[in-house]
Amino acid sequence: MKKHTRKGMNPALAALSRRHEEYSLIRAAGKANLILTLMVLHDKFGFGQKRCERFIEEYRKQLEAYNEGYVESVRDFEEVLKDEMGIEVQL
Repeated sequence: MKKHTRKGMNPALAALSRRHEEYSLIRAAGKANLILTLMVLHDKFGFGQKRCERFIEEYRKQLEAYNEGYVESVRDFEEVLKDEMGIEVQL
């Protein structure tokens, strides 16, 4: 008698689904981080709409440079902050 087995999801499709889920989570975390940053800039440092919009534009440029490989890793950003301002980000 032939044994019936249920076939799972195509491995390539499963990997694509995982990547999509990971991308969605990363995107949501990035959006939350940007929102929190804008709130601090507005509430604590008096940034208005125009300054916040300029910040968003520059933030996106840095993110684009990172995503396109112009910046090798986040560590590069960390080194610039440490070297130029003496700031080390600890979470």
